[in-house]
Amino acid sequence: MTGLNRKILIGSAVLVILFVLLFVALPYLIAGPPTPLFTARNHDTEVHELRVEVFDSENNSVLDETYELAPDERISHPKPFRFRVPGFEIVDYTFKFTLDGMITETYSTNIQPWNTVEVELYADYAEGRSLSIGEITV
Repeated sequence: MTGLNRKILIGSAVLVILFVLLFVALPYLIAGPPTPLFTARNHDTEVHELRVEVFDSENNSVLDETYELAPDERISHPKPFRFRVPGFEIVDYTFKFTLDGMITETYSTNIQPWNTVEVELYADYAEGRSLSIGEITV
């Protein structure tokens, strides 16, 4: 290997390492590890079933899980790898939450490493406030 080729190889390796440090490692050091894809908490005194579906912008299913939440129970679902790297994928996703097979709410957002969709379950079905959906960004 000639001296020039070796310098080009070393320079390329240094650029790759700098890229990884600046765009992957540094944000993790500043903001911490990625947050969950979503969290849900049952504020009611009854057990509830929550079905969570996540669709990409082309309506392809990314997640379809059903959870049974006891009173005061909090659950979370980790993000897949593609959502843990900043800027890797920038697409809107739609979350569809179905409570006890009766009440359905949707929420659309752009998933990034440090934002989490939060769902709160409440008992006041009569007031139409059984699901509260929001988003938290670190």
